[in-house]
Amino acid sequence: MDRKRCTAIVLAAGSGSRMKSDVAKQYMDLCGRPLIWYALHAIEESSVIDDCVLVTGAEDISYVKEEIVERYGFCKIAAVVAGGAERYDSVYQALRFIADGNMQTSDGDGYVFIHDGARPFLTEEILQRCYEAARMYRACVAAVPVKDTVKVADRDGFAVQTPDRSTLWQIQTPQVFETRLITEAYEKMMLQHGETDAEQEDTAAPKRRITDDAMAVEAFTDVPVKLVQGSYENIKITTPEDMTVAEALLEDRLDRRQEAVKVFLICGRICSGKSTYAENLRSEHNAVLLSVDEIMLAVFGLYAGEKHDEYTERIQRYLFEKSVEIVKSGHCVILDWGFWTRQKRAAAREYYQRRGIACEFHYIDIADGLWKEQIDRRNHMVLAGETEAYLIDDALAAKFAGLFEPPADDEIDVWVRR
Repeated sequence: MDRKRCTAIVLAAGSGSRMKSDVAKQYMDLCGRPLIWYALHAIEESSVIDDCVLVTGAEDISYVKEEIVERYGFCKIAAVVAGGAERYDSVYQALRFIADGNMQTSDGDGYVFIHDGARPFLTEEILQRCYEAARMYRACVAAVPVKDTVKVADRDGFAVQTPDRSTLWQIQTPQVFETRLITEAYEKMMLQHGETDAEQEDTAAPKRRITDDAMAVEAFTDVPVKLVQGSYENIKITTPEDMTVAEALLEDRLDRRQEAVKVFLICGRICSGKSTYAENLRSEHNAVLLSVDEIMLAVFGLYAGEKHDEYTERIQRYLFEKSVEIVKSGHCVILDWGFWTRQKRAAAREYYQRRGIACEFHYIDIADGLWKEQIDRRNHMVLAGETEAYLIDDALAAKFAGLFEPPADDEIDVWVRR
């Protein structure tokens, strides 16, 4: 099944009156960044979302473009549009912007992810779960089961009913729908609201208040809305107390991330499968992969001449320094260049220990017979023009084998036998 386009609509048009601040809550500082930054960053980094419409107050558009979009380099934000008086007005403006063909790439046959900008703890896992559910059910919302008993009260504040807690969910965002489905639901809703306003102009009868997008789909289509597991951390910032909770959650996340961040060093002979192993490790840990061979090949092609060893050493020193920067930003790093000698392995481990950075050596221990098979396979691909690499003849293979010093048990953290 072809993947359809996914557009995020991020709502940041509220005044934040309950925050008791002159600054709208979406721009208030949360651990050194505007609150809205966190949701936009999650969308920017997501493999699910293709582009984004950011909805803000008309008076804030210039500020948002300069101080949020441009300052932080958000490339997925395709447009900043003015919202309305109510949440549903803001959503409608974004949906009309998309439906009118204003996006660089049409999303008419895709999905929209409607998210509150005041929910800073959006994750890739939530986005992935919502996307899969939207593909299956056409409409879904992130939500969590309620933990407390809920009472229904009358107008005088007396309990009149206790719903079964097992049937109750607390609704969050993102709320995800087929683009055409949610657009049609909103068109019908806005048309009815216009008629209702005219009819009720001289009456005291209240108009039904639409508090989330799922209500529009529930009221104006026959498509049921699927509840998808969100996260209890996916809170919405509404009051000053919420900011205090958010700061604590961010600090806890940073602590957990720093504890988990490490450098993986891949040890093994040439053509032992290190690159494939490193790529799998990269996917598993969402790590940054640094490879000397990739840089050498990109800069010098197949042959770097008599200065090959000098260039290799200089690139390695550079990547060691770069790996420290990446780890400090909260990401794991993989160094993929063999570490053939005991001296190099010891020096690498000491380098990270001095800087208080956790590291692991993973050794790809390949049997001689399989090693020769993989060299033959590589040489066949080189001769067939299927890969850009140098041939490894018997003499070169013997040279590499002689240069490699098999590690002792106390040098290796993870031993991979092949």
